[in-house]
Amino acid sequence: MSEPAQSPRYQLLVDHLGTGLTLSYLALVAIGMFHSVLGYRHYGINILDYAEASDFLLAPFRDPMVMVVTVLPAVLAFAYLRFFDQYSTRAREKRRAAGKALAWWESSEATVARTKPLLPFLAIGMAMLWVFVSADAYQRRLATRAMRGEGQRVLVELTNGTIDGGSPRRPLVMVGATSRYFIFFRTADWQTEVMPTDNVLRILPEGTLPTTSVSRRERSWKQLDERPLPRSGADSTKGH
Repeated sequence: MSEPAQSPRYQLLVDHLGTGLTLSYLALVAIGMFHSVLGYRHYGINILDYAEASDFLLAPFRDPMVMVVTVLPAVLAFAYLRFFDQYSTRAREKRRAAGKALAWWESSEATVARTKPLLPFLAIGMAMLWVFVSADAYQRRLATRAMRGEGQRVLVELTNGTIDGGSPRRPLVMVGATSRYFIFFRTADWQTEVMPTDNVLRILPEGTLPTTSVSRRERSWKQLDERPLPRSGADSTKGH
């Protein structure tokens, strides 16, 4: 028995699956990098001056909302336009087969033939415009929250022993990090601060535990308080 015929596009996808996955990942990295550049622009810094190339390799996974905001709507829009194009083509062919005249909402065959080569360029232009608009809107929203003190509040302990976390009303907010620098926004001074990682001993996030973790803490403390203390002189590291 002869094998069923496969479409050229399917065969092309199978033959170059590895290349396609690599190009898709690079596209996601480029989108994540673009988000980072636009995001840090709201804090008055160029992140490319502080980041290494390796810092952007995990950009698609560092903030999944970047993909949801930018990639998912673009994929859905492409699927809708593809479906609409196929539906229009079938409807046009049925009308021609039935001998019906060209409707006012239909394009002539000559117009379709002239515009078809331009559609890929139009799609690329619309995709680039969408990436810019969605990235700028999303990063602007994140920057606004951070500048209001609604971001990730932290206490920073430096290697010289200094502990800095701002104040309850003017907290120190962590904006991001690269392999060599931590980026903070100081709401008290309304200023972005970049600290080398070598100068930071530790960072203590404030109020970032989820509700389930807080309730688990209460139960854990209760169990620890009810546990009998080891006898005097006994090694507390040994199991009972």
